[in-house]
Amino acid sequence: MRKTSRENICLKCLNFRNNPVYLEAAFKGWTALGSAYGSTRKDDGICLENDVYLSAYDWCDHFSRAAS
Repeated sequence: MRKTSRENICLKCLNFRNNPVYLEAAFKGWTALGSAYGSTRKDDGICLENDVYLSAYDWCDHFSRAAS
């Protein structure tokens, strides 16, 4: 499932969401993350295509470049 190119990372994908406001709403009531603004999550976020929370530096075959 993973591509060999590290240029197509989740952070640059149209399907990736890591905005703190979005994450706070998606995980409403959760305290395990402390806060979506916390430094422990770094750039991690949610992949809308695969429906998973993952590292911004991961990658997969569903990559679609987001507008810059």
